[in-house]
Amino acid sequence: MTFRCIAISTDEALRLRHAVTDDFGHTVQRFELDRTYPCRHCLRKASGKSGMLLLSYQTPRPKSVYGQSIFLCAADCARFNEPETIPDIVRNRLVSFRAFRANGMMIYDANEIVEGDGQDLAVRRIFSRDDVAYINAHTAKAGCLLCHIDRT
Repeated sequence: MTFRCIAISTDEALRLRHAVTDDFGHTVQRFELDRTYPCRHCLRKASGKSGMLLLSYQTPRPKSVYGQSIFLCAADCARFNEPETIPDIVRNRLVSFRAFRANGMMIYDANEIVEGDGQDLAVRRIFSRDDVAYINAHTAKAGCLLCHIDRT
């Protein structure tokens, strides 16, 4: 079984970078602080000095009440596109893997919280279930979306 961690699309990143309000009508917040934030397009820690955006984002899957807060580089960045790779922003924190059926309903007993080196094994374990269509990775404490994970 193989998987791919999927960042928000470049088209979505461009749309959100030019938006005044986010997907839920809230003002897009801009930060230029001397700290790092996990960008959901490049899936890397990015410096706030060059500008970061904080906004609410409607995930493509599921399109439902599961909308999420995300950080995004204010300037262009290269989209993450590496198969079979857990990106650093997922690997280096306490993460909640939320499993979903194809119809967009969460499968609570398939969800896992992981910290340290267990992310790859957790993704494979969750996908070993036939009823799991995809996974969304979130920060476990704040609940922010990190990335979407599909089988390949």
